[in-house]
Amino acid sequence: MHHGSMPSAFSSLLLPQQGGVRDVAEDDLPGLNVLAVTVQIVTYEGTPRNLYANGRALEALGVSSEQFLAQVPTAGVSENETAKWKKRYQAVQLNKETILERDDVENPDASGGKLTLETVCNPVNLRQSNGEQVSAVMITAWPVRIKAQLAANTTYMTSLLELSPYPLCFFTFDGHLITCNPAAVAVFGKTIWLQSDIFGMEERERRGIQDAGAEVPAEAFNDRFVERTERLGAYEEMMDALSEEGATYEVDLPIKRLIDTGEMVVWYCRVWAQRHKDPFTGSPIIMISHQDVTNLRKVEGELGRMQMLETTEKELMKHDQDVAGSLLVLLGEEWGVANNAPPGAVMGNIQDDSAAWAPGRMPMSQGGRAEAAPVVATTRPAGPDVEEDAAKSNQLHGLRECLDAADSWKFNVFDLESETDGLPLQVLAWHLFVKHDLIKEFNLDHVKLVSFLRHIESGHLENPYHNSTHVADVLQSFHWLVLQGGIRQYVGQFEVLAGIIAAIIHDFEHKGFNNDFLIKTQDEWALDSNDRSPNENHHLSAAFRILRNPECNFIHRMPATQQAALRKLIIDLVLATDMAEHIAIVSKLKTDLQKRLESQDGAELTGPETVPDAMKTLILQGAIKVADIGHLYAAQNVHIRWAERLEEEMWLQGDVEKHRTMKISFLMDRDKPGVTKSQPGFVDFVVRPLFETWVACFPKCKVLVNSLDANYAYWKSKEAPQ
Repeated sequence: MHHGSMPSAFSSLLLPQQGGVRDVAEDDLPGLNVLAVTVQIVTYEGTPRNLYANGRALEALGVSSEQFLAQVPTAGVSENETAKWKKRYQAVQLNKETILERDDVENPDASGGKLTLETVCNPVNLRQSNGEQVSAVMITAWPVRIKAQLAANTTYMTSLLELSPYPLCFFTFDGHLITCNPAAVAVFGKTIWLQSDIFGMEERERRGIQDAGAEVPAEAFNDRFVERTERLGAYEEMMDALSEEGATYEVDLPIKRLIDTGEMVVWYCRVWAQRHKDPFTGSPIIMISHQDVTNLRKVEGELGRMQMLETTEKELMKHDQDVAGSLLVLLGEEWGVANNAPPGAVMGNIQDDSAAWAPGRMPMSQGGRAEAAPVVATTRPAGPDVEEDAAKSNQLHGLRECLDAADSWKFNVFDLESETDGLPLQVLAWHLFVKHDLIKEFNLDHVKLVSFLRHIESGHLENPYHNSTHVADVLQSFHWLVLQGGIRQYVGQFEVLAGIIAAIIHDFEHKGFNNDFLIKTQDEWALDSNDRSPNENHHLSAAFRILRNPECNFIHRMPATQQAALRKLIIDLVLATDMAEHIAIVSKLKTDLQKRLESQDGAELTGPETVPDAMKTLILQGAIKVADIGHLYAAQNVHIRWAERLEEEMWLQGDVEKHRTMKISFLMDRDKPGVTKSQPGFVDFVVRPLFETWVACFPKCKVLVNSLDANYAYWKSKEAPQ
């Protein structure tokens, strides 16, 4: 990957280079703190003295900056070190050469052993703040281990870039292309502007950037005329918006595009930009996503002329009692005995005539709210059937223990899967609707809710990983984040309802293939979604079709405006589970949420009613992302089981790709190491940035990171040489 122009002082740190003395300004030295290397600047001329050390060097030496500057670099050193500094003085400071030193040192890690250390010594002229020029040696120590880690990071991020179905590009801050992924090449491959410009500006527009601050002679004015266009204005606005690392900017622009016929057409492009930092140079770079929104803008124009009509449905309930919601009924017809029911009393089933139902006792949830259906008490002779009922009653007590455990992050969803005879999602979902008092709060139709939950659970395929048990696990994790994780003080009941529904449907009808596979094979889901999050868009559309079914529309009593708001929020949450959105959401959590909570403005957020809707949405998006990978902080035996299931599902996709003579995707080749061999890398580069930001916002979630670290240590131990 080409990284554009590097500051000369930075480039000299990475490789031994010939070509004279580098000029380094003292004011620029703080930028060296971003590097994963130790940097010292020392002069050996006259009385040797230390001139500078970056943060990594001070940390390694265990001294402050003042202590380092007070030390004499040649005092009290060994004969080997004396010979070394004399060589540096002669070869580097006097002869202006660059030298490379390699030493074997003790590995600071607990694993012990030797570590090869590379040290690059470059001649520099340090221009101090008082104007004095000092001839010196810049000493950069580069552990090979760190170099390998950076290389692995680059490889991993490159693979993520290549797998993304969206056109993604990296640009320098002066608007020139660094690199782009295959999706961008497929869309813009023949378009010349992409090779040199973010917004497709022409020469007259770019002069507004190139000539910024420069004096243009009057006689050259006509030739140097700057065309003030929408694109140039957007570029300048973007530069202002991207003032801090992680900042984002979005704009719709008309951009020229060369199509297959050779014709240059104008289309509306939604440009999403985010500021990043080059990991090698520390220089700012811009990540750009381009999306064709020409048709979307036409639709938005039509919608802008439409008026939303608010209607309130007054349909009377056909069933007065809470019969449909019984946990017992959810387990199947004639399943079980209600807690505290009279001996011989049995439950009716959902197919019974409503006129036959009569009030009865219900099992109670914590807090005293009724959670099951009314009991229809009928008597029958004692015998084998009564003994069978007793056994089923015991099983229901096991189910109750599982549901009570749902309030803990140590929850084991496989226990729930066993206790519910393979119906963990609908049972847990009903339990949480009741526990959060959502049915009463929003006047939900509980009969249709049960029908909806049954349809959703039955629509999940028996994939090794993406199945109804995984969805139940995500749902429980989201519930814990609401109940114990600290987000409840910022979101209200409406947001909890949306989050629970989003968790329930977020993988509906998942086929076991990732988005990249669906796009490459031109799957119907990819065609329907125009290659944009095909899995997530299908989960949403298919689930909303179920909800549209009159038998399943449990929200039909809600006002139309509230239904529309609920749908929009659910869509925002489910689309956030696409890993292609991971970096953007983590960045927004840092810039829009973490900074807000840490500022004085955060103290003003005293309850859900004081939190802006956009912030509520962002919190819920972060929560569902944390929940979606919740097995990473589960108990070790549960986590390992999920990791092995994920590995098998990815291998199954690889088997299909191999059968179709396609290129086998990353980590999906059954004949090569799979997911269980790459867990530490996934945690380091994908999971930990999300969790560290999340815990900074919600400290009550620190317990999850502790468990994550324990599982991480397990996988690291598997990497250690035997």
